[in-house]
Amino acid sequence: MKNTLIALVAFWMALPVSGRAQNSESLNIATDQALSMNKLDDLMGRAQKALSYIMTNLGELADGNNANDSFDKFKDNLEDLQDIRSDIKDRVEKVRDLQGRRIAAWTKEVSGMTDKDMRKMTNDQIDKAKADFDVLDKQLREVGGDANDLTSLLQDLNKYFASSFSPDSIKTCAPMIEKARASGQEMVKDVDTLRDNIYKQKKVVKGTSGN
Repeated sequence: MKNTLIALVAFWMALPVSGRAQNSESLNIATDQALSMNKLDDLMGRAQKALSYIMTNLGELADGNNANDSFDKFKDNLEDLQDIRSDIKDRVEKVRDLQGRRIAAWTKEVSGMTDKDMRKMTNDQIDKAKADFDVLDKQLREVGGDANDLTSLLQDLNKYFASSFSPDSIKTCAPMIEKARASGQEMVKDVDTLRDNIYKQKKVVKGTSGN
């Protein structure tokens, strides 16, 4: 048995590199991109959780339930949300960079194909990968823009209550609190849809990685 194993190892080592199981550059990048998408999804889940806390804090604040404590929690959760959003922006750029590198490597790897049908088949796959990611990227930008608007409103509420905090000021600001809560609820739904698309894209990218 030992001699057989040695012979098999020797035979495998004698194979040219092209004869061994290995990942190309594009497939290795695909693995990294799938992992990065997974991290992005985790961050978005954390952002949803922080936003849900904020909506609860604003509701309690509007109802006059422990106003001072509700405002303190609102400030803490808003700070957490802003930190998470900063990480999300960095992670989105990482995913975009990996997408560009993957497509470039993939295109280079198949550029030497001579059979026209093989070229067409492969180019169609690359074009689909580009188009699918473009849809996701558009969604990322749209949700990101809405998130910027919502975060600005929450920051304005924070500034308002920091300079004027009383039952009367809370009552005066009630319409803006409701506006923020309604926008927050819509944002949670939009992020759910976005995360579904990230999950689908991650499965496609991971499938091409061979891992």
